[in-house]
Amino acid sequence: MKFVVSDIIPGDRKFGKWHYSHDNDVQTWTDGERLCLWFGYTIDKQIEEYISNDTDDLVDANGNFCVIVLGKDHLKVCLDYFGQTKIYYNTQNGLSVSNQLSLLALTRADVNKESVDGFMEGLGDDVPLYACKDPMNMRYLLEWNKWSHDNTLFHQTFSVPRDHCLIHTNGVTEIKKIYTLREQNLKSFQIQKKMSMNELEDTIHECMLTHSNVIKSQYKNIFSSISEGIDSTLQDQYFENGTRIMYHPKEPNTEKEMPPKNAIIEQYSSRGKNVQFDVFDVNSIGAIVDQYLIDPMLSWMDTVPTIWQINSQKQKPDVLLYGTCADEMFMHVPKFLFARIPPPHRYRYQETYGGRKSPARASEDPYNGHMLQNWQEEFATMAEPNRYGRDIQSQTDVLTISLYADRRIFNLAHKLSFDQQLDSMANAGIQKRILQDKFNFDFQTKYKDGAGYECRMVLKHLLTTVLDKVVDSKPNQC
Repeated sequence: MKFVVSDIIPGDRKFGKWHYSHDNDVQTWTDGERLCLWFGYTIDKQIEEYISNDTDDLVDANGNFCVIVLGKDHLKVCLDYFGQTKIYYNTQNGLSVSNQLSLLALTRADVNKESVDGFMEGLGDDVPLYACKDPMNMRYLLEWNKWSHDNTLFHQTFSVPRDHCLIHTNGVTEIKKIYTLREQNLKSFQIQKKMSMNELEDTIHECMLTHSNVIKSQYKNIFSSISEGIDSTLQDQYFENGTRIMYHPKEPNTEKEMPPKNAIIEQYSSRGKNVQFDVFDVNSIGAIVDQYLIDPMLSWMDTVPTIWQINSQKQKPDVLLYGTCADEMFMHVPKFLFARIPPPHRYRYQETYGGRKSPARASEDPYNGHMLQNWQEEFATMAEPNRYGRDIQSQTDVLTISLYADRRIFNLAHKLSFDQQLDSMANAGIQKRILQDKFNFDFQTKYKDGAGYECRMVLKHLLTTVLDKVVDSKPNQC
């Protein structure tokens, strides 16, 4: 799905002032007045209908898509509501837009040395292979995570932020806000909608079913990344004939994660379904990053094993299923649960998240015994989804999708009563019942999925070897 559009970089084709190149996975349409490059899908109707009629209507569309609209001298980049594709743009001496950083003809002179040096300094000389519990390690990883989402290590080069589109007209490039995801979250948490759990679960199931049918009608080679967690297990049930992949980081701190993974594999095996299980060698993390990552702007370090799995395949999938948006949709991470529980009662729920000492999950009260004020405001921000899939897609060139990234259902649980929300936050009850009632799948994992994986060695190699790949690449190699 590689493409590049530029008014300064030569390309394979030209439309108005724009040069452009793309691979076979990017579709095109033109009526002579405008040219559209696109990939992805919409759920409610065919994406081609939006493209051939009025692309402004894409703001109301539901799905996973990227559409670049070219006029003779203007350009617009349209992304879906959840911002599931990373689009880079460079404004140095013109405008260049691509979903691959290496296609922007960046050189070593374009590197923002101050940013690189700043993060390298934070790493220090002693870079541990696996140091999730090191507070200094987490501090710098979190700083990188926050900064790297929409910034890059290159001057005048950024990625389109969530909720926005990119517009170029009359020689001026701007980022325009078109969605209000946080505001929609807040509105949902301020409403208590009377809905029975049966009605909610039936609605979610039907939407996930229709969504999966759209995907299956357009893509054949479907991979599903599963773990011991309920998000990936539920999503996978809608894809009977897909290929399932699972990994385990080989490291003593993660030994307690193996029994629940084995349990899921055994459940799948009893249904005649295979799971491709790979052991991720943490001690080789530097070499793995060097070989399998192509973009230094990786915000979520814990996606490296999945990127390694996909880029190791002899034949890459057409799409990858990944559980993006589920944590925020069902509110089943500690910050949600403890925020609604009065301090004296929080100890009752520690086991829900703290049973296995995963470095990705807090095992103590994140609010230090205080009651969170204005929980709706806090929840609105906390429910902005982490965009893991966007990172995986940019590193693998495989469309990375989630059935939870669906505007019809994402905010439904946010409108429930406190008792109903508590069932989801503490017990993953909504998902467990859908699994049981719709698929006869008795989900056994006791704890929330906690396959955490962060390390400074990944960032060190992103800032060195992987960065070198971009500046040494040949542009326009779509």
